[in-house]
Amino acid sequence: MILCSCNMITDRDVRASVKPCGASADRARDVFKFKGCAPSCGRCVRNIQGVCEREAATRAESRAPGARRPALAMAAE
Repeated sequence: MILCSCNMITDRDVRASVKPCGASADRARDVFKFKGCAPSCGRCVRNIQGVCEREAATRAESRAPGARRPALAMAAE
């Protein structure tokens, strides 16, 4: 889904904007920096920020102690 029509940033682009340490982008400005652009009209910033927050929450849940691992990963061991 296109989140920023000015810079053609999609939700996949936001999820792909991973910092070297493996954490997802914290803020919309991190996504723009990753894509090498800047916001034009600014209407997308709230939506991009929302995807960043959801992605960070998803990653935190998967790293939590006792988090369930996918069955495929367990079968490979």
